[in-house]
Amino acid sequence: MAGGLTLSLKPREKFLVGGCLVENGPKKSSIKIIDESVRVLRLSDALHPDEVKTPVTRAYHLAQMILACAVEETDARQDLLNRLNELQMVFEETPACDLIARATEAAGLRRYHAVLGSLKTVIGLEAHLLEKILLEQQALTRNLADCELPRTAVAR
Repeated sequence: MAGGLTLSLKPREKFLVGGCLVENGPKKSSIKIIDESVRVLRLSDALHPDEVKTPVTRAYHLAQMILACAVEETDARQDLLNRLNELQMVFEETPACDLIARATEAAGLRRYHAVLGSLKTVIGLEAHLLEKILLEQQALTRNLADCELPRTAVAR
């Protein structure tokens, strides 16, 4: 069988294989997962639930949950595809659009590691865009506060 997944592991790095927690030994190593149907998730690639706050992190987390065997793949895969399609519309004509298209294609092929790889980059782009919007809103608020609104006479 061609393909498979090769994980390069740091000493004592933890990962999930088919939902079971495994820890690497005291030395750096790599393992090859030959059966592509086995779900493997390196814990260093996992988002903590407290970090799941945006549309992109929600899609990433869902792919992660599929790899961790924490959700039923059939329903979660369709939900993931729906979320990715929504993200494609939101990020249309941005650098993230191609990455989301790759993630969507990978999800359709059940290649959830590729989904994580594409979305990891989009998470950074999303954070940058959200920060930019926040700064623009703060500047607008300051500008409005600096403007004195005309006072109208109040009848008593």
